[in-house]
Amino acid sequence: MKERKPGRIIFILCLIVLIAAVLVVAGYLWQRANSGKTMSEVQETARTELSEAEEEEEISEAEPEEETVDIPVDFSELQAENPDIYAWIYIADTNVDYPILHSETDDDYYLYRDMYGESDTAGSIYTQYSYNSGCFEDNVTVIYGHNMRNDSMFGQLSEYQDEEFREEHSVIEIYTPEHIYTYRIVFAVTYDDRLLPASFHCDETDGYQNLLDSIRDDRTIPSWIEDPFPVTTEDKLIILSTCNGNSSQRYLVGAVLEQTEPESSD
Repeated sequence: MKERKPGRIIFILCLIVLIAAVLVVAGYLWQRANSGKTMSEVQETARTELSEAEEEEEISEAEPEEETVDIPVDFSELQAENPDIYAWIYIADTNVDYPILHSETDDDYYLYRDMYGESDTAGSIYTQYSYNSGCFEDNVTVIYGHNMRNDSMFGQLSEYQDEEFREEHSVIEIYTPEHIYTYRIVFAVTYDDRLLPASFHCDETDGYQNLLDSIRDDRTIPSWIEDPFPVTTEDKLIILSTCNGNSSQRYLVGAVLEQTEPESSD
């Protein structure tokens, strides 16, 4: 019986390793493509419903009734898939058009999980349940998302350094099952990597003011702040937080609440 030559054995082993590597890469690419398709379908559904809601609002203008608002997202369907989906963030004519999630057991659960809780390097847009109530009535709500190279998630936030981009995309809308919140962007700053809710007690007036002072005074380049700085402790503020390529820094986009539909009872 002929003995197998060492060279042939090595060749076969290398071939097996190569095939395994190809399968792993193919699986990863399939996962990313499938994940993108799923989010695209979810976004398309949400935007279609927004258009229908706007049409219904125009029809009903002639019939004044008790103040109501058509929420342009089907939260009942989304929450049937995952009850951790509690809001939606939308910036017109950008890629920011996503559900917002939070986990009641792990603040960073969605850092590397998609809206269905499946492993995903792009993660989800989320808030930390330990620090924010999930009703956007807190003084400051911090919303996290990855800075993706393909401009998905919060990958476009750095464009707020451009004046024309800021003027054309100055409004952020947040949808919840009960309200539509409209915010105006007032700063886009490079800041350090501290956890804002843990570092500043924004539920207290002094802590909130300390945060505003720090954002104004401790920011680094590149940064933009509306002048004069318009935010006071009487305002409700959201801060979109993402990485900027420097492990010791974050990029923050802040927006102040300008309108709530329907108005909160309190």
